[in-house]
Amino acid sequence: MSGLLTLLTAGGPEVAGCHWVVHLGQGVDATDFDLIEAARGESEVAVCLADPERFRAAPEPPGIVHKDRPENVLLAGVHHPGATHCRAALRIHRDNELVLDHHTGEHVQGIVIIEAMRQICIAQFETAVRPGLPPAGYAGVWKRIDLSFEDFLFPLPATVESLIVESDVTRETHLKFRATTAVRQHGHTVATATIEYAMVAQRRIDALERRKADQATRAYLG
Repeated sequence: MSGLLTLLTAGGPEVAGCHWVVHLGQGVDATDFDLIEAARGESEVAVCLADPERFRAAPEPPGIVHKDRPENVLLAGVHHPGATHCRAALRIHRDNELVLDHHTGEHVQGIVIIEAMRQICIAQFETAVRPGLPPAGYAGVWKRIDLSFEDFLFPLPATVESLIVESDVTRETHLKFRATTAVRQHGHTVATATIEYAMVAQRRIDALERRKADQATRAYLG
């Protein structure tokens, strides 16, 4: 983005009279649109944005994926193609906690893929399952992840999806799920995972965590 803005504002014979179509990647947000609009208004270059609405759409609210900070949300446009199927656009903020200290080239690191899969499972629960439950807070507890990386993920448009293949919702305080998840880019599968997890009522998980924390502390102190 900084390189584009420099070209637009610096001008020069190599850009004068050009017509550019800009394809936006990850890490672009509404503030960047404002900067582009201001720069192209003063430039001799004709600039248009390819599919700007893709990135104008706001990321999901942090609570949908059990996050506190908006920049750590990796999903936008969560929707449900089927009763047990959830899909969203991958949205990586440039200040996301997982990308601030990464230096292995041009691809997006695998930990972002894993977190996106975690978030789509939570988003599916919050938007498709939880509305039918009594009011209560829930926390995700992850039992098993069988993960395969098939290709690099690059900071370009991609999708994340989850398909619930098995569930046990007989206990409202401890709901169990098994889902297949995938991250796809340009029609190619980047990674897949089978995830077994539970959504546990917050009061229950708080008591369990406190008990186990006490056990761990006693074991450490001997």
